[in-house]
Amino acid sequence: VKEDRIMVAFVAEFSRGKSELINALFFSGYGDSVLPSSAGRTTMCPTELQWAPSMPEEIRLLPIRTRESRASLAELKQRRELWTAEILDNRSVEQLQSALARVGETERVSVEESRKLGFAVDPTGQNGLKPGADGMVEIPRWRHALINFKHPLLEQGLVILDTPGLNAIGAEPELTFSLLPNADAVLFILAADTGVTQSDLAVWRNYVQAGRKSQSGRLVVLNKIDGLWDGLRDDASIEAELGKQVREVAQMLEVPESNVFPLSAQKGLV
Repeated sequence: VKEDRIMVAFVAEFSRGKSELINALFFSGYGDSVLPSSAGRTTMCPTELQWAPSMPEEIRLLPIRTRESRASLAELKQRRELWTAEILDNRSVEQLQSALARVGETERVSVEESRKLGFAVDPTGQNGLKPGADGMVEIPRWRHALINFKHPLLEQGLVILDTPGLNAIGAEPELTFSLLPNADAVLFILAADTGVTQSDLAVWRNYVQAGRKSQSGRLVVLNKIDGLWDGLRDDASIEAELGKQVREVAQMLEVPESNVFPLSAQKGLV
């Protein structure tokens, strides 16, 4: 609270419900998902959600090819002419959905160009982006997005850093070495139906734990617990299963059980 702003980074592998959690927290008044939250990869570039009263309500997108320059992200933020901007109409959910969906835009490039832009390429898809049958690689269209949106929490100085999945995180050095380590807190999202997978562990160890000045401020969300609400179990058995999952997650990630929050972002939004 001594600073003007507090940044909380939302970190997850894809399909863990991270975008839906942000929808539930910041856009529930619209009665619909505003950030794209369908199955698969929806956030392809690091995205900052904030409110700066001196700027219009808008989304600004930094083209991926600005990676070819040696300028830092902080420097590029000062060069407004390099960004693609679109005004946000907070009275229209359709316009907000259309504008914010741009964080998921991609383009197809050759393997050579993909590597030139800093993306690892792996034919198996395990340690990099997997080329398609045509030999082309799908990469994010944008390097970074800034969403300036008026919301009571954001007006108080909260900034949300929404990060993409494992392969995209590793392709943006500034995200790895600057933005994530300097975030005031990290909210790590898991899915109750998958538990802690190997790729989840890789994200946790390489990008949540590594480089952070303090081990505090590490919070874990166990999302999608509505999958347990199948009508076949009573409340006691559901609570017992949740308790078991919370204990296992806390043990694997070496965090206090009180820092693990089981919830359903989708039902919360509804």
